[in-house]
Amino acid sequence: MALPCEMIDEILCRLSVKNLLRCRCVSKEWCSLIDSTAFVKKHLKTSRDCNAGFGLLMIKLGGDTKFYLASVDSLDEDSVVKIKNPLKTFLYGAEIVGASNGLMCVFKNDRKDVFLLNPIMRKSKKIAPAPPEFPSLFRRKERHIYGFGYDEVNDDYKVVMIAECYVKFRGLIVIVYSFKTNAWTRIQNVPKNIHFTGTRGVFASGSLHWLAFEKRGNSKDIILGFDLELEQFKEVPFPPIDMTRDSSKSRFLADVGEYLCILDRPSYHVNVWLMNYPGAESTWYKALSTGQEEIRGTMRSNELIAFSRSGKDVLLQVCNPHYTKLAWYNLNRETVKNAGIRGLPFNFCSFLYTESLLQLTEDEPFQPEPSEDKEKKNTNKRRRDEFLSGGSSLRI
Repeated sequence: MALPCEMIDEILCRLSVKNLLRCRCVSKEWCSLIDSTAFVKKHLKTSRDCNAGFGLLMIKLGGDTKFYLASVDSLDEDSVVKIKNPLKTFLYGAEIVGASNGLMCVFKNDRKDVFLLNPIMRKSKKIAPAPPEFPSLFRRKERHIYGFGYDEVNDDYKVVMIAECYVKFRGLIVIVYSFKTNAWTRIQNVPKNIHFTGTRGVFASGSLHWLAFEKRGNSKDIILGFDLELEQFKEVPFPPIDMTRDSSKSRFLADVGEYLCILDRPSYHVNVWLMNYPGAESTWYKALSTGQEEIRGTMRSNELIAFSRSGKDVLLQVCNPHYTKLAWYNLNRETVKNAGIRGLPFNFCSFLYTESLLQLTEDEPFQPEPSEDKEKKNTNKRRRDEFLSGGSSLRI
């Protein structure tokens, strides 16, 4: 007896993207279901709600940029999968703007090109350039601030570009790209006397966030948010931390899953605060506090990556001048254990992503690079086939 369509839908939406791509070959009906917009949204929501499908996209730093994929749930069991550069040119000097709902945004500084990538689907798309009527400040060497995130209310991915202008015009110029309309718009109501201390916006709870300070009267540190639905700026309150210290050296923003995170380093300690954490009694929740040298001495922006499925461990990116590594920090025992992942380069940066079936109008697909052993086998096979096809024969 055949299963009802509703039950098939419920079963399929709990599978990984890799398995769903295989299931597309079962029948035309399954292929049509998996490719439908409704199923893509349902699968993404199910993955987020179940804390499943979380992966890491790791980018090699220096030289020729390379991309690696791995699953957060099996870092100690699997080796990474190396994929070809999804862009047609090397990404040396490029800036990773952010990742959200399975897509990544990459900004290429030298030609002001912006790309959207779906690493699990191996698709990329170059988005429309800003129209010429926008100020030429975005094509000059002004200080640029960026952000990328998902507007859940309007089901739209958006890229935010901000120019801090110090010549002739003092203030911010803000433009927003909409994936749905494939167009840029300029934001008119922008804050004044603001200076950003970082360039990459952190996406959480439907908004992009930057650390900044207000230069009006007595300067004060602020968290500046930009609501992607309303396309409006807002000020976000700090957790109860000492605000008298130099914020550029002691405080950093990060995103852990879907939560805004502040890494605060008072003297010889590291405190990690999460915003709007489930079950917390206030807006900010202190999730981690440690004085361990291995963690305290190296923790900087974007180094707190994800919680484990159990919530008892935190995945950290630990950096020093010679190499980068991933490690699990146990919140209860306050111990550090290296993640036993194989095949990573010495220096890399990591981004958390959620598997998504979202299709992009691709510029160029990219495929996993074969291992050296597999490539050698393929070469030997080609030589054998060429030998046999050339009419050669064996004599006894």
